[in-house]
Amino acid sequence: MNEIRALTGLRGIAALVVFLAHTRDTLQTRGLSLPVPDLIQRLFLSSGRQVDIFFVLSGFILALIYRDWFSGSLTRKSYVKFQQRRFARIYPLHAFMLILVILFVIAAGVLHANTVNGLDRFDYSTLPAYFLLVQAWGFLGPDPGQWNPPSWSISIEALAYLVFPVFIWLTARFAKSRPWTLFVLLTVCGFLLNASTHWGLAGYSGIARGLSEFALGCATANFYGGFVARWLQSTVGGMVALAGLLLCFALTPDTGFVIGLFTAPLLLALCADNPVSGLFGNRIVYFLGEISFSIYLGHFLYSTIAYRLISVPWMATGTVQMIVGWLGIVAFVLGASTLTYFAVERPGRDLLRGRKAPPPPERISSV
Repeated sequence: MNEIRALTGLRGIAALVVFLAHTRDTLQTRGLSLPVPDLIQRLFLSSGRQVDIFFVLSGFILALIYRDWFSGSLTRKSYVKFQQRRFARIYPLHAFMLILVILFVIAAGVLHANTVNGLDRFDYSTLPAYFLLVQAWGFLGPDPGQWNPPSWSISIEALAYLVFPVFIWLTARFAKSRPWTLFVLLTVCGFLLNASTHWGLAGYSGIARGLSEFALGCATANFYGGFVARWLQSTVGGMVALAGLLLCFALTPDTGFVIGLFTAPLLLALCADNPVSGLFGNRIVYFLGEISFSIYLGHFLYSTIAYRLISVPWMATGTVQMIVGWLGIVAFVLGASTLTYFAVERPGRDLLRGRKAPPPPERISSV
């Protein structure tokens, strides 16, 4: 399967929104007031629901690429090979960013650097869970810790990878003959899980959130090539899918399974040439998608550095200063993420996969 550029672009927009939303929240805690209308905040500055997009997108892409591996049989060889590929995709950058954060924390302690929230929140006893990518599985309680906050979703993704082959194998018959039955069942399960817990970052709430939306993405892939997908991929269908997700954003103040449900049609719409896929697949948005994993995993540390290079009190002295400061923070984080992508993420992935092995078409997969 060739790369679907618009899905890569969607991932880039989602990662950018997560970064901008977290930056706005942090600047406000540092005394820089940035009031925006509720509608704008829900549409463009609400980071939680962008992570829900990641989960659905990840299940969708992996089902498109790998369902033939496991729909007929589940072998040890195929299972191990799949896990190796996913490990190569996510672990090098995760480990690099974690080590980088540790070094910065140690340096701040040695130099007695002033930090806004202090260094006590960094608990060294939680590091083994972070390195094993199990920090969000409930071992550390409802809060997965502070070392690199965005990595909670990568921990949930790692769990989804472990169960993905089994899920595809168990649901193969329904996926082929009754895709609507499977989709509706998973939708009902998702809403029931969401009714039992507020979508969180770790433990039961985080696992229920990630796995239910990941499974929904897998089920959505079963419509690929069918009449539903063909209508959504039309000009009208694509606009309806995008408008539906934006309307869902506008009407819901918080994240929830409903975000994943309204994301599903958009994923199908982006799999063909239409105005909506053209918007998400243009060169700039596509490049954001290429570096999105680095933006997502690196933006907490990179923005922290940017706050020391660009004075927040100076930004508060006027509108021009605030705009210049914002642009400086964005430019620094995007620049650092680009460097990380080319220097760490891609080389690390290629190294673990084997340089001579042809790379599988996973560049559209979610973080």
